[in-house]
Amino acid sequence: MGWRPFGRQDRKYDELLVKTARETVGPNIELMVDAGGSEQFWPHGLNWARETAKMLANYDITWFEEALPPDDIEGFIELTKQSPVPIATGEVLTRRQSFLPWIERRAVDIIQPDCTKNGGLSESRKIAWCAFDHNVLMVPHGWNTAIGVAADLQLAAAQPVARYVEYLTPCDYIEDLTTEPFEIDAEGFLKIPQKPGLGVELDHDKLKKYRVT
Repeated sequence: MGWRPFGRQDRKYDELLVKTARETVGPNIELMVDAGGSEQFWPHGLNWARETAKMLANYDITWFEEALPPDDIEGFIELTKQSPVPIATGEVLTRRQSFLPWIERRAVDIIQPDCTKNGGLSESRKIAWCAFDHNVLMVPHGWNTAIGVAADLQLAAAQPVARYVEYLTPCDYIEDLTTEPFEIDAEGFLKIPQKPGLGVELDHDKLKKYRVT
């Protein structure tokens, strides 16, 4: 949960959102909060992020994502040191080299490469192994298309530091492009495709409606 309206009104409203979500899903469901600090004109700094992290800890939040602008590495370093909940970011970073300072300086607990932005599976794999070497969790950022999610699932399955895949649902670009849609099972797991390649097949009839002529 997150982005608007979280972080856009006041602390009391932020806590109301998180409290309501926790009460709704109960104590056994993992909740993650994405503040959306990569949005233009993000109004908050380290003090806001630190105090918000303390509030989130009271509701057993699994991680706090994009609490600061994506280029504020010094702020993230301080926040990660002080936060009682794990800190995540990285979805807007590009190229393997741009991830290295974040991992090597321990600016995050969780790094979130997007394989559609950072050079594909080969580069993402190198980022993941760097994260492994520094004991940083990796969560692929799959808010793109069905092909991106399929790649993220294969990447996560092959890496010891990847427990999750972040992706958008419902979304036509993810759920309406393949012959077999992604499905979450009764326990909340997303099945990893087992066919050759990325394991998915595009439905070309469905693709026609997205063509621009």
